[in-house]
Amino acid sequence: MHRIASNARAGFTLVEILAVILIIGILVAVIVPALGSGREAVRLSTTRTLLDQLSTEIEAYATDTGDYPPSTFPKKLDPKPTRTNMGIESLVIALFPADGKYQASFEADDRLCNTDGDNTKTSHTIYEKADAFEIRDAWENPIVYLHRRDYEKGCSCLTYQEALAAFIEEKVTAATNPTTGSPFRKKTFQLISAGPDGKFGTGDDVGNFDKE
Repeated sequence: MHRIASNARAGFTLVEILAVILIIGILVAVIVPALGSGREAVRLSTTRTLLDQLSTEIEAYATDTGDYPPSTFPKKLDPKPTRTNMGIESLVIALFPADGKYQASFEADDRLCNTDGDNTKTSHTIYEKADAFEIRDAWENPIVYLHRRDYEKGCSCLTYQEALAAFIEEKVTAATNPTTGSPFRKKTFQLISAGPDGKFGTGDDVGNFDKE
């Protein structure tokens, strides 16, 4: 009786296994950065849209009241929270006041945070909590808001910086046009996001102005 020869193989050779591992490694090296880049692009687009929406609300406020919202706490606000993140906290109070004198059409609920954990003892906004609320960007950091009066003085802002893996407080002043030396939007206001790195004054900052 003749034995039938078979070409079937019971498994892969070591060389084949190593080749598959190498291919998988290459695919991971290509795909993972691409996914990360895609997420950053979405965050960037989301933040730019948010700044556009806020700019529209701020302009509407100025039309209704005669001036842009202040980026410092009003004198009547007593006791006052800390001065950290004051600009954006003042903006939230102006756009969503408890007395109902002005009501923004922008729904900020899902973008509110309180990074520095301060409060006003009594709520001065339409929200029940007395938190000194901030509006955050897509990287979960507070946006800086500056009325033109406070461009030079600036304000302190607390953000999470990825490179340091820590919350860092830094002073932020108005972004300046490198060609003219003058602040962008020098007659109105600035909104600035620290961008992906969480640090202000770097190339990835996002603002309500064209840096080019």
